[in-house]
Amino acid sequence: MIIRDLVVTPIAFRDPPLLNADGVHEPLAMRTIVELVVDGGVIGLGEGQGGAAAAEAVASVRDAVVGLSVFDLHGIEAAVGAALGATTVRSTAVPAVSCTP
Repeated sequence: MIIRDLVVTPIAFRDPPLLNADGVHEPLAMRTIVELVVDGGVIGLGEGQGGAAAAEAVASVRDAVVGLSVFDLHGIEAAVGAALGATTVRSTAVPAVSCTP
């Protein structure tokens, strides 16, 4: 399953300003929706931090990941790190996109 496209869609949605331990937050929550399109039109969806900088960072790795296998996790991690200018990349987060054949 080869990655054919990466589509980034920044969104904002209403988030009531509830009081919590950190105080009141903004009325809108910003998120970045990531669509990973592979062979056969299969689409994987992920969601991440919002805002223009986050959306631009994700979009900037498109050319680096298109053409890679979705199962080549180390290759994807290395390509993303290189595209973002990192010398080493070590993710501690749960992968946003998963695909099972």
